[in-house]
Amino acid sequence: MWKDDLHAFLGEFQHPAWGTGHSRRVYELALRLAAQEGMSVDPDCLYAAAHLHDLGALEPYREEGVDHTERSLQAAPAILAEVGFDPARAERVLGCIRGHMFYAEPENWPEDLVFHDADTLDFMGDIGVARLLAIVGKDEWTPDLRSTIELVRRFRLQLPDTLATGAARFIAKARRTEMDAFLEGVSEASDGLRFL
Repeated sequence: MWKDDLHAFLGEFQHPAWGTGHSRRVYELALRLAAQEGMSVDPDCLYAAAHLHDLGALEPYREEGVDHTERSLQAAPAILAEVGFDPARAERVLGCIRGHMFYAEPENWPEDLVFHDADTLDFMGDIGVARLLAIVGKDEWTPDLRSTIELVRRFRLQLPDTLATGAARFIAKARRTEMDAFLEGVSEASDGLRFL
């Protein structure tokens, strides 16, 4: 089956923010959002996109100076063909990849909308904070702890406005509350971030 071949081809990418755990969460959340929105989606397209959308951020696919989304879009067609994914449905996978980032505009297909929102929600709440803290000093977004705390603060404010579905906006409320609690606790423990 193509899913087994996809896993075998990709191996178990171990990355604290963009690895297989993130892929699984985005897939499951995209399905949940679709169900709550009453959208009919292709679960296979969502599954393939979940496992390929951040590929361009990981070795050996990463390329300096090239956005990870672009690298993922470059690599995905050959991988989909290699594992035997239905070529007639491959464009839906690429659409999900193309619009997955919170700053991207998803296309108007149901898969694109729920995939974009699921990926964005994984940057929010306790899981989003954990992912960002896991890459402190390892990514240009998070060069040090202070800048990462600032990124959490910005994401808390900005990300809910990028969501396309009502179901995602509802989930974002709870996740924003989780981020509020984190930021309040860090501020209290560090004398207003003075002692980070």
